[in-house]
Amino acid sequence: MALRRAVAADEAAIARLHADSWRAAYRGILRDDFLDDTVVANRRELWSTRFAEIDREDQLILVSEERGEIQAFACAFFDADPEWGTLLDNLHVIPGLKGRGLGRQLISAVAENVRQRGLHCRLHLWVYEPNTRARGFYERLGGVVTDCVAEAAPDGSRVIALRYGWRELSFLARR
Repeated sequence: MALRRAVAADEAAIARLHADSWRAAYRGILRDDFLDDTVVANRRELWSTRFAEIDREDQLILVSEERGEIQAFACAFFDADPEWGTLLDNLHVIPGLKGRGLGRQLISAVAENVRQRGLHCRLHLWVYEPNTRARGFYERLGGVVTDCVAEAAPDGSRVIALRYGWRELSFLARR
């Protein structure tokens, strides 16, 4: 598996993987009509915006690929929160490839980038409370729930989101 920074040509593949990941992970959390139809356009719009500013100093988009196919990606925003530092806003793996270490590889690379930049060396992310598979993954990596909020989801529903945080990144960066 090769890990690299995303380039403009990756936009469509990342948007598609993001939509597929949501369809698999958020079934029963977000509305079916959103996941079956609207999610693709929703994710395309998000990634169009992010790739329009791909050279932002505070944004990091990494992809894991094999034989030219993107299998996983991560998107982080450096120093996004004064207390919790870098926001890992996205970490997605092709649903059929979960459990092979791609997510660990990406979160480790994000943590190492934060450490190398000498930034506020903390990392956090938000996950929907019912997403138990993702929560278990973050907890195995030492993430701790630090906050709980009700928020508007992209499908218009209300969901409970949990913040997972890491106050120290050396464990994640070494993995």
